[in-house]
Amino acid sequence: MARTGVKQHSWIGRVFLFDLLAGLRLTLGYMVSKTVTQHYPDYEKWVPYQRHRGHHFIKTNEDGEVNCVACELCSQICPCDCITVIPFENEKGDRRPKVFDIDLARCLYCGLCEDACPADAIKLGQEYEVSTTNRDTLVVHLEDLIAAPRKAENGGVVRPARLHRKGGLRSVLITDPDSRGQDWWTRIRRGK
Repeated sequence: MARTGVKQHSWIGRVFLFDLLAGLRLTLGYMVSKTVTQHYPDYEKWVPYQRHRGHHFIKTNEDGEVNCVACELCSQICPCDCITVIPFENEKGDRRPKVFDIDLARCLYCGLCEDACPADAIKLGQEYEVSTTNRDTLVVHLEDLIAAPRKAENGGVVRPARLHRKGGLRSVLITDPDSRGQDWWTRIRRGK
């Protein structure tokens, strides 16, 4: 069993409520300190780490063809049955997906489809903004999965961004991917 760093007070500490006073001191310290605000989505956006599981994307090869061989293992292993794959054979005899749809409203973002794929075709990327007011836009098709953002090479930072509207959907675009925004995690005051 792990030991915690909590200091146990004697009966005098319990009588005079030292723990309560220490907690109130910490709370009052946060009340009078400078607030830490991330200006999302108007001016800043957090870029997730490599291990983040966000919006799906399909990998393509050098010729622009999808790596997916339409084996349907991703749709078979999916616990919420949100992936639909219909295979076909092209003129070369290669098996490719004719239909590859993912219903993001039902998806758990568990990563089982990514693990089951023998061709390493489907991945979970960095995009975490998938909210919408229309449920039909949450069904993502093959061409959308090919164009979806990939994983971030250097994630875990806040970058300058701006709000962008495309059709009925709102999205946040990073204005300068090479610059670093303010690191607001370091500005949070921590108790002792």
